[in-house]
Amino acid sequence: MASVLAELARIAGSRLTVLLCGPSGCGKELAARELHRLSARAGPLVAVNGSAISESLMESELFGHVKGAYTGALRDRKGAIEVAQGGTLFLDEVADLSPRLQSLFLRVLQEREVRRVGAERSQQVDVRFLAASHRSLEALTAAGAFRQDLLYRLQGAVLTLPGLDERRHEFPFLVPRMVARLALETGCPEPALQPGLAQSLAGLAWPGHVRQLLHALERALLRCGAGPLEARHFPELEGLTGGAGAPPRQAWQEATRAFQRRLLLETLQRHGFQVSEAARALGLARPALYATARRLGLDLGTERRRPPRG
Repeated sequence: MASVLAELARIAGSRLTVLLCGPSGCGKELAARELHRLSARAGPLVAVNGSAISESLMESELFGHVKGAYTGALRDRKGAIEVAQGGTLFLDEVADLSPRLQSLFLRVLQEREVRRVGAERSQQVDVRFLAASHRSLEALTAAGAFRQDLLYRLQGAVLTLPGLDERRHEFPFLVPRMVARLALETGCPEPALQPGLAQSLAGLAWPGHVRQLLHALERALLRCGAGPLEARHFPELEGLTGGAGAPPRQAWQEATRAFQRRLLLETLQRHGFQVSEAARALGLARPALYATARRLGLDLGTERRRPPRG
C-alpha cells in the first residue's frame, strides 16, 4: 500500500486520467477523493456509479440534457461532467457502461468537450477524469465487451489497490486508525484496544475488504461503549480465541511474532543492515520495514551494533 500511496501522490497534480483497480470494498473511492484533494483543483469532485443507473438515464446523468430533449425534460439540466467543471469526475464501475456510452465517453476524453442530450452544439470542459472497476478491463476488452481505445485512454495512470487479504501485516496500524476515525465520525469516545485484537482480526477472512472491516469496527464500537474494545465485541471472532483441543490464539500470535522478528533480523544481517536492500528483499517499502521493526520491538541501531550471533 505504501507504493500505491507514493504513486498516488506523484500523479495527483497532473492532468492524467487515472484508472483505479482492485476488488469491491478495497477503498477505490477513498483513493479518488485523495487524488482530488491533492490535485488542488478548484472545482468539486463529482462521483457517478456506472452500475447504479439504468442505461436510459445514464446518458442524461453524465452529459445533461436540454429542455424538450425527451418526455419529462422540462428544463435544461447540467450533467455530472459539466457539474465537475474545474474539478474531478469519478466514474465508478466504468466496465458497466453500455457500448454506446463507452463511445460517447471516449469522445469526451479525446476532445474535452461535452454535448447535452438534444443539444446542437458541444461545449468545452476542464475536468480531470478518474475511473474505477473491480473487474479486469483487459479481460473484458479481449472478450469484446469493452472498447480497447477507451481502455487506452483510461490508462493514463493505473493504480491497483490491494485487497485486505494482502494487507494483514498492516492491521496493527490500520485498525487503531480506523477506530479513531469511526469514533470521531460517530461521536463515540475513542476506546483503548485490547492487546492482540488487531492481530486477531487480521486472522479473519474479509471478502468485503476495507468496507466490511469498517462496518465490523463500527458495530463493535457501539457494543463496547466507553470501555476497551475487546474480542468479545466481535461476533466474527467467536470460536477463534482458543478452546478444547485447539492451541490458544495467543500462542499462535507469539509464534508468528517470533518468526517475523527472526526473518527481519536475518534479512537485515544478510544485507549488512542496508535498509533499502532488506526492504526490497522482503517486498516492503522502507517505511513499512521501519514500522514492522517498531511493532516487533526491534531497535535497528542496537541490532546493527550487536556482534553477530553464533
